[in-house]
Formats: sequence, C-alpha cells, structure tokens
Amino acid sequence: MPPDPWTDELRLAPGGLRLRRPAWSDVAAVADLHAAAERARTGEVRTRTEDVRVRWLMLDGLEDVVLVEDVDAGHTLVGVGEYTTELDLLDEATVVHVEGQVHPAATGRGIATLLLDRADVRARDAATVEQAAAAVVRTTVVDGDDRARAWFTARGFVLVRHLLTMRLDLSEPAAAPSWPAGIATRRFRPGRDEERTWRAHQAAFGDVATHLPLTLEEWVEDRVLRDPAFDPSLTVLATDAAGEVVGLAVTRVGVEGAPEEGWIRDLGVVPAWRGRGLGMALLLDALHTFRTRGLTGAALDVDDVTIGAAVRLYERAGLRIVRRTDVVERLVATH
Repeated sequence: MPPDPWTDELRLAPGGLRLRRPAWSDVAAVADLHAAAERARTGEVRTRTEDVRVRWLMLDGLEDVVLVEDVDAGHTLVGVGEYTTELDLLDEATVVHVEGQVHPAATGRGIATLLLDRADVRARDAATVEQAAAAVVRTTVVDGDDRARAWFTARGFVLVRHLLTMRLDLSEPAAAPSWPAGIATRRFRPGRDEERTWRAHQAAFGDVATHLPLTLEEWVEDRVLRDPAFDPSLTVLATDAAGEVVGLAVTRVGVEGAPEEGWIRDLGVVPAWRGRGLGMALLLDALHTFRTRGLTGAALDVDDVTIGAAVRLYERAGLRIVRRTDVVERLVATH
C-alpha cells in the first residue's frame, strides 16, 4: 500500500494541529477526551479507560488509530480517530469504518475534517490494492446528535441502516429456558469446538444481508483471539442428536460504560431449527447466566436488517429499546 501521509508524526496540520500515532500510554487521555465529548453532548459519560483499551486490542494494531494534538497548547489531545478496513464482497467495495471524537473545546478547527480526510485516503489506497470497484467511508451517528448528523449529511453521507440497543434490568427473576426436544447444550471448548461453532455461525447468519462471510481462520481471529473479553464459559452451544451445533449464544461480561452488565454479541439458530423455540431458550439461558454472575443488566444490538423478528423475540424476554445508532456512508472517488 502506498505510504499514508497522515501517519507522519512530524506533519503539522492547519491551525497548529499535529497528527501522530498513539502509544498504549495514551489510553487514559483518549478516554478522558471521549468523556468530555459525551458529557457535553448528553451529560452522561459512558466510555471508560478499559473500553478504549479493549477497542484498540480488537483493531489490527495501533496503526489504525490517529491522535490529533494542539501543538500551541502543549500538545494537548484534541481529537482521535479509529479506522478499520474491510472488503465488502457483495458490493465489491473496500469499506473504511471511522469512529472519531473531537474535544468540545476544540470544535470548529477542522479536526473532524482531518480525521475524515484520512479515512478517504485509506479507502482509496485499499481500493487500489484490492482492485475494488468502489471505495466507501462509513461511520455511526448516535440518535439525538443532530449536529453530527447535519455535518455528515452536508458532506455527502447517506443513511444505510441503523442499530437498536436493547437492555433488560436483571433485578427481577426470569423464566427458565425450555429446550426443544432433541437439543443438548454445553459450553464452548477451546481447541475442540472452533470449526463446528464457525459452521453454525455462518449458517445462522448467512441469510442476513449485512453478514460478512468469514473463513474459519478469520472467524477464530475475530471472535476468539482478538476479543479480549471472550470467555468460553459464556458461549453456549446447542447441539442436535448428531452432535452438530445448531444454535449458539456468544456473550460477555461488561459493556461499554457499564462493566456490571452482560452483553449478548451473537445469538443465532441455523435455518433448519428455527421456529422451535431454540432462540428464546438460548436467550433465557444467557440471561440466567448473567444473573448467577451477579450482573445488574443485559444488553445487545439489533441490526435493522433483522429488526422485526429479532426485536419481537427480545421484547418477549423483557428487553426494551434504549438507543438508536444510525450507520451512514459515502462513496469516495478512487481516481
């Protein structure tokens, strides 16, 4: 890939700003920046130092993060951008997902534009390397952040889908799971269950339009090796009489801004076993596990592609919608 001019640590941006690579010692300062922005926007701080550390661990490396400093203010941190790049096989496009944050005291200085420009550079370079037909930059806007929504709209971003965050207070007891006949359950066994769990995961989500097919190696890297919160005891596998995995629930302890809550990352059932109550049983089992561990709540995200049936399932278990996040994107000229 051609050299990225935005990674030059000596490069001065307009207005006395400087872009540089982060170090792990910057995690606390980045968390403070997020907290300042969240406090100004909603009055509620959700991002902790540990949340930033976990997000960075799940990136390919710190080269996927850029910090913006105010040189004239003693190199004070005023912005951060995190970037992930993937190849969308369905649309034959390279997609760069950018999540940026600007300190509220530094808005209006072109920092968000600098971070977005870097995403454009990455998208074009990746499209060249992959010989992709198109390059896309994608980001998210939290419901209620009208200023950010207007800013992205003015720069050609359009809404492509949205995510709903659902939550349940675990203070009240819940119904026990009722497993369909012929189903056995067990916890994930590292070193033994990777391939069969991967097959079930690909089958369970294969008919979702936004699903990105993964090889076994890619799935293990994404779901197990690169996820610092992965806990085999919190991954439940439902197997049929032949021992094949036909349903799974991948969960974790702790969500961003709420370490005392449980997070349901994946809950899926292979097509042949749908409509028999297996999804509800997996969900209730996950909620029961959270309660036995002393967690106070449970949360998950629902993509609008599966919003109808999924939301109805979760609502029957008591979860309610607490936040909407819009996914917006724009095409980037590759020539």
